[in-house]
Amino acid sequence: PRHPQRFDDVASLVASRGIALKRRSLDEFPQADTRVWLGDSMGEMASYYAAADLALIGGSLLPFGGQNLIEAAACGCPVLVGPHTFNFAQAADDAVLCGAAVRVAGANPAELAAEVEHILTNLDYRVNMKEKAIAFSDTHKGATDRTMALLEAGGISAVAGR
Repeated sequence: PRHPQRFDDVASLVASRGIALKRRSLDEFPQADTRVWLGDSMGEMASYYAAADLALIGGSLLPFGGQNLIEAAACGCPVLVGPHTFNFAQAADDAVLCGAAVRVAGANPAELAAEVEHILTNLDYRVNMKEKAIAFSDTHKGATDRTMALLEAGGISAVAGR
């Protein structure tokens, strides 16, 4: 979960289903029988993405608008998104177009499971997605510098007192 207020609720939900769980906030690390390692800590998403073989942008499966997939791509993590990416529409469309991400139709568990299986069981395909994810994220680097250059070229300064 991205929001700290949901950490305990998510842990309870997983535990209530009898799924073996470890929590990052308790310094618990996955064991052979761990099915869910709950990233209930702040500031560590890049580490989770770097360790992952695949990132699912869960907020894009339902009409929540999704989250920024560039963060996952920058770590070389292939991405799955659903149809609801309106908060990051251009980035999601571009990532899908270049092969860094795959879009699934929505809350169809069978389709989602099939795509996850396809990516995880096809090493060449997954490695290709990883390479494309890194290339995609590289095209988005330097936005702050470009924005500052545009502001300064127009005679506008974003820095107070200039």
